[in-house]
Amino acid sequence: MTDVEQASSVSIFRIRGDIVASTHDEHGQITVIENKIYRILTFDRMCEQSKMQKNEPTLPVHNYIRAMLMAVALKSPKKALILGLGGGCLPRAIAARDDACAMDIVELRPAVIDVARQHFSLPEGEHIHYHAVDADQFIASAEEHRYDLIFSDLYAADTMSPLQEMETFLQHASRTLKADGWLVLNYPQRPAANGPLLQTLQRQFSTLLRCVVPSGNVVIYASNMPFDLPLRELQRIANRVGNEFGTDFSSLTPKLAVLSGRQS
Repeated sequence: MTDVEQASSVSIFRIRGDIVASTHDEHGQITVIENKIYRILTFDRMCEQSKMQKNEPTLPVHNYIRAMLMAVALKSPKKALILGLGGGCLPRAIAARDDACAMDIVELRPAVIDVARQHFSLPEGEHIHYHAVDADQFIASAEEHRYDLIFSDLYAADTMSPLQEMETFLQHASRTLKADGWLVLNYPQRPAANGPLLQTLQRQFSTLLRCVVPSGNVVIYASNMPFDLPLRELQRIANRVGNEFGTDFSSLTPKLAVLSGRQS
């Protein structure tokens, strides 16, 4: 039994609430837990994979989701790619802000898509497509210069997919972005200075920004577009974008910083 399995078997560590749905596939358990305020998707009943406020489903709840959505301050998307569905926090928020935004949403597990459709108010439409396929396979075969924004949030129950650190994956993402597009990655911690991940990112992208959220997660924004905007101006725009999503980004915008590239 792993440490996570051992912890999740102890009630004190479990997410509290009523189980409203539960299923199982070859990758493991998928559970939906509900309390008075939130509906939660979990793969181990201990870590929150996604969280939705029941009376306002499109509102981004977790800080790392808010930080990922701040990418809209860098590029307002007409077409976005989302790698990793979970409970659909990103597509719900993006569609609520702009219902004309076209989205490709990639999720490895068909059962996760089914559960999210049934319990997490996923946006639907002719311009929104859900793909039950491996993210690496999808992005490797995607057209060049297709997306304004690519969001990558690839996690199992409690660990990030190693795909997000692989150079071939980052190469494919860079190729698939439009010239002024941005890749947005959720990492569990800040890449070490001069460490292999940061070096890999720097080989593939000329500009890297980051936002450290209170949980310790770090969202990295990567582009081959020169970053000439003064950081304070970006923070101002990001605060305005928060209003467009019906929330407040002001606790996160001071955490925006340049990792690599020219700063005005």
